[in-house]
Amino acid sequence: MPIAFQELLTPHGRPYVRVAVSGDFDLAEAEAFVSSFGREGPYFMKPAISVVPRGTEYTPAARKHLQTMGEAAPMATVTASPLVRAAVNLMLRLSGKTGQLRMFTTEAEALTWLDTQLR
Repeated sequence: MPIAFQELLTPHGRPYVRVAVSGDFDLAEAEAFVSSFGREGPYFMKPAISVVPRGTEYTPAARKHLQTMGEAAPMATVTASPLVRAAVNLMLRLSGKTGQLRMFTTEAEALTWLDTQLR
């Protein structure tokens, strides 16, 4: 499955959702992500870390749908892939939601940032 959700705690004991994605991230995965973090979803306003390995590709339909994401808690994206980084940065600029999402190369860095956002 190209998307999986896991509820965890940061090093300081704050709850967050770890989202692991892989492979081809298409419209179905984007819909699952948006509905899970949307107003009626189980993770509404919960902070998250998305872990995106090299080789993951977002389809144009998925990128477009992710831009419909409404109000959200702080989210971090972890990736070492320049292509994924470029795709996520483009989605952020188009959505205008750059303040609540940050990019990191390691999960440890993302967890540290998330803990500071949740104080």
